[in-house]
Amino acid sequence: MNEQIQSASLVMDSYSDMEKAQIAQLLNEETAQSARKIIVLDDDPTGVQTVHDVHVYTDWSVESIRRGFAEENALFFILTNSRGFTEAQTRAAHTEIAERVSQVAAECRKPYMIISRSDSTLRGHFPLETQVLRDTICKESGGKILIDGEILCPYFKEGGRFTLGDVHYVKYGEELIPAADTEFAKDETFGYHASNLAEYIEEKTGGAFRAESVTSISLQMLRAIDIDGITKKLLQVRDFGKIIVNATCDTDV
Repeated sequence: MNEQIQSASLVMDSYSDMEKAQIAQLLNEETAQSARKIIVLDDDPTGVQTVHDVHVYTDWSVESIRRGFAEENALFFILTNSRGFTEAQTRAAHTEIAERVSQVAAECRKPYMIISRSDSTLRGHFPLETQVLRDTICKESGGKILIDGEILCPYFKEGGRFTLGDVHYVKYGEELIPAADTEFAKDETFGYHASNLAEYIEEKTGGAFRAESVTSISLQMLRAIDIDGITKKLLQVRDFGKIIVNATCDTDV
């Protein structure tokens, strides 16, 4: 799939200092009110090199997950290395992780959220890993926990990976190249043809989720700080529907 090459100037941050401060304050308030433990599953060891002041567990034993839940930090990482797994191996690993997280969360009586951190150039076991996590969590809760949707946000400023107009780009010099036109899309295991994330989802799910059914959070909505509008869109998602987030700067996220 060939998309129009864009100028890297399109990724400029257009927020005023006042807007950035407003958004940061709102985020801090929401974070302070949340009781959720956030568990980040990283499928490759390069990802954890971009974070600091968080614990990274290199196994998913019940003991390690208990230590993560016992931390004062709201968030901890589990390094799965699953990008190097076969489909059978990653299915088994993510079933095991979801079962153990559910068990420990029940022991601690603490709500939680799982973030699946994969490659910002769209390579990885998608949709397998997140589908397994969702199905297992629902099963372990006896159907009490329902996950209505899945948010895909492959933005990664440091690596030059941006999404605008629902198309994911990789920065080369002063140009943004559609991801499907890069060498990453030719990956022997995780290759793909679509740069538009809605079309990528349809491609990777074998048509189970059609491009037209995907919910898009646009840069226009984000930069208008249209919290009510975005919230309304999110609340309409059902049956593990897919949501894509456009982003070209940290404040968008």
